[in-house]
Amino acid sequence: MIYEGRQLQAAVASICPDIESRVAQFRDPADERALWWELSVCVLSSQVPFNLAIAAAEAIDKLGVLYCSQQRENVGEAIHCILRTHLNVGGRERLYRFPSVRAVQLERIHASVLANADSLKALLAGFETANHARRWLVANAHGLGPKQASMFLRNVALTYDLAIIDRHVLDYMSLTGLQSNAGSAVSSLKHYLPLEDVLRVHAEDLKCPVGILDWAIWIVMRIAKQQKGYAQ
Repeated sequence: MIYEGRQLQAAVASICPDIESRVAQFRDPADERALWWELSVCVLSSQVPFNLAIAAAEAIDKLGVLYCSQQRENVGEAIHCILRTHLNVGGRERLYRFPSVRAVQLERIHASVLANADSLKALLAGFETANHARRWLVANAHGLGPKQASMFLRNVALTYDLAIIDRHVLDYMSLTGLQSNAGSAVSSLKHYLPLEDVLRVHAEDLKCPVGILDWAIWIVMRIAKQQKGYAQ
C-alpha cells in the first residue's frame, strides 16, 4: 500500500490522543540520577546503535561519577575507562565506538552544570521556560544539538512543547507539504526553530502539543518506511 501525504497526516492525527493520554500518566519529575542517565544516553547515542548507548550509559551510571555532585575531578578519565571496556549488549560483548570524544563531552557537560548550579536538577529548575533550558544545553552541553536537547527535556518529562526533528519528521513535512524542502537533519537552532514553528502550527491544528505530534509522526513514518509504503 502506498500512503499519500493526507493519509500519513490522518494516521498521525488518529494516534496523537492516545500518546497524549499515555504520557500524562508519567509526568513525575526525574531525580538527579535519572536526569544524568537520560542526558548521557542523548550524548552517547549519536552515531551508534541505541542499545549500545544504553549499555554505556548503564555502565557510567553504576560508577556514579555524573550524578554524584561531590565528584568533580577525574570525571572524564573515569568515563573514558568505562567506554574503553567491553559492554554487554544483548548477551554480546561490544566496544563503544567513540570513547575519547564522548568522555570529553560528558566531562565538559558535568563541569558546565556544576559551574552554574549545585546539581543538574537545580539547573533545570532555574530556567524560566523549556526553550531557555534548551538554548543553554545547546550552547553549553557539548555533544548535544537542538534535537538531542529537545529529546532530553522530553524524556525527563520537563516539557512536551519542544519538537524532536529527526529524519522521519523531515520526511513527513516534505510528504505532507508542510515544508516544500525540509532538507536534511539540522544541527543549529537558527535552522531548527523555523521548522519547529511550522510543526507547532500543525500541532495546534491537530489540537495536541508539538512534542506529542513529533512522537506520532515518528511512529507512523517508521511503519510506513518499513513497509516502503509512502509516495516519493
